[in-house]
Amino acid sequence: MTVLTHKPANKLITTSSDLLPFIESLPDAIVIVNQEHRIVLVNTVAAVMFGHPVEALNGSDLTLLIPVPNRNSHSQSVEGYFRAPHSRPMGVEKRFSGLRADGTEVPVDIMINTIVLDGAEAAMAVVRDVSYQRALEERLTRESLTDGMTGFFNRRYFVAQLEAHHSDALRSGLPTSVMMFDFDHFKTINDQYGHAGGDTVLIDTATMIQRELRALDVACRIGGEEFAIILPNTQLNNAVAFAERIRKRIENMEFSSGDVTFHATITVGVASFTSTDTSYDSLMKRADKLLYAGKAAGRNCVIAQDSAIDSPLIA
Repeated sequence: MTVLTHKPANKLITTSSDLLPFIESLPDAIVIVNQEHRIVLVNTVAAVMFGHPVEALNGSDLTLLIPVPNRNSHSQSVEGYFRAPHSRPMGVEKRFSGLRADGTEVPVDIMINTIVLDGAEAAMAVVRDVSYQRALEERLTRESLTDGMTGFFNRRYFVAQLEAHHSDALRSGLPTSVMMFDFDHFKTINDQYGHAGGDTVLIDTATMIQRELRALDVACRIGGEEFAIILPNTQLNNAVAFAERIRKRIENMEFSSGDVTFHATITVGVASFTSTDTSYDSLMKRADKLLYAGKAAGRNCVIAQDSAIDSPLIA
């Protein structure tokens, strides 16, 4: 009795010797892996991309090309793929990275198809270096969230971060404070020294503040001359001390416009999340009201919430 075996029509059935010239002609890296997670065939582009000789890749375990933190999950994905093979196109919303011989990572996109190579089922991955695209995406994302003049984050990012920190404060009880400030009589600065003079004030101030921030602090430009700084894990009294230090430094800074030098001052409102805050918005509004209370009190000052009335989450 003769038994006929049927191979699915969508599987490429070939031999290594027949396939090699084809994959060598392709512009993308090709990595073919068997069910034991071993690399059975690669092209020269793959060797160059990952920094290994072709001879070193062929026969190696696939983990050679996978960043260490991702190896377990990737191994499970490979096993799952062979249990239920399916075509995977480019552009699926997942971010992959390959590991080069020098230990650096290369951002990649991957297309996978099942083939029968030398009589055994294998997965053929077309691997594309997307370093440029990934860098462009990150730059565009960064630009959409930052202020082009000062380099600080914008209002959109400020709101998103403040909302996240409110959730953290409710869950962990750790204090989060916010200082909001703007420049006193900024219109007068623009009128007297031109918009270039006003821009200098904003840029020089941002540069100075950036040097004062911790890695976890979030500085934002939320309006024309209005700024906000989120101070995570910071008690109200420490936030007030930081705000006062910034206020004094700005007061002592000397700005220049052409041959003319001048000074500027700020008014600051400082608040912390309280146990009664039901959303990030209440803290934002409270800090903003404190800022305008400082304006009414004569400007060039720091006004903080009344801790006797608005007790912080962590005293």
